[in-house]
Amino acid sequence: MTERNLSLISRRGLLKGAAGMTGGLAAASFAGLFGIKAAEAAHDRMDDAQTIVNLAATAETLATTFYYAALTAAQFEVSAEDVAYLKLALDAEKYHLDFLVSNGGASLTRQFYVPANLLSDPALFVQVGANAETAFVGAYLAATRRFAELGVPRLAATTAQHACSEAQHLALIREIGGFAPNNLALPLPIYYNVSDAVPTLAPFLQGGQGFIGPVTAPTAAQITAVLGGVKSDPTKPFTAVF
Repeated sequence: MTERNLSLISRRGLLKGAAGMTGGLAAASFAGLFGIKAAEAAHDRMDDAQTIVNLAATAETLATTFYYAALTAAQFEVSAEDVAYLKLALDAEKYHLDFLVSNGGASLTRQFYVPANLLSDPALFVQVGANAETAFVGAYLAATRRFAELGVPRLAATTAQHACSEAQHLALIREIGGFAPNNLALPLPIYYNVSDAVPTLAPFLQGGQGFIGPVTAPTAAQITAVLGGVKSDPTKPFTAVF
């Protein structure tokens, strides 16, 4: 999808296309799409800091791949306003990834599998995006809990910042799909440990029924090019302030 071809698609039209999904786009559809149940989390698992930052870096690399693909290869039309939203989300995910890498995190892979119709079916795009952002929020909340338990409160506060950012992305994806963006009183606590999110990531890492790929994550230069000068407002991580 290039900016030359940004003829408008109404949110009402996209909502109609997504009518097969329930308005919740939350726990039920999340479990159905990725086959995970929050209640099965192993509360006695003790993620170490390296595991947390590596898994978070993997999720952020997937996120940059998702938003970059939407901006460069979507086969459905998106309004100019929503393209701006997607660019800001991509820039934020890159910012998160850079922070994690600067703190020793490393993505498990730069190649991912995606649902076959992700870039041709706007309803599926919204569902996958909302479910993924739900997972990212939940994982960062789990990271916040674990970093607090490990006695590193500044990192805990920083991962809380990341969770807040991912919650914004969840809201904008829902809004793009024509759903109420602020339907949750609190983000869903679906993971107790960050490693509980591994089954969620598995189809994107390994493929499976209905998934195609692999798709290679964009480079920093590719992200800069597609952003075209769009940047999020500069915000320091908690670790850089206190």
